[in-house]
Amino acid sequence: MDVLKDKKVKTRKLHVCHGCGESYPAKSEMRYVTSKDGGEINSAYWCQTCDEVIEKNWDYSDLQNGIGFGEIKDFDIPFWENVNSKY
Repeated sequence: MDVLKDKKVKTRKLHVCHGCGESYPAKSEMRYVTSKDGGEINSAYWCQTCDEVIEKNWDYSDLQNGIGFGEIKDFDIPFWENVNSKY
């Protein structure tokens, strides 16, 4: 998988985070990532919580295989909720 675009944005409309499946309203700070995998181009938004959880816990994982929808929160719900309480 090749990352084509990776940037933090302030959204202009409601978006669903790929990592937790939660909806975030307009003007939320999120990470926007566009990637190419096997000729297929995909894009996703990531909330601040999932972004931090990935940074802290997913360094051991092979992120090149991708992350399924809602997988970040489902992997360790108590940890995700603890990080989420900061935001």
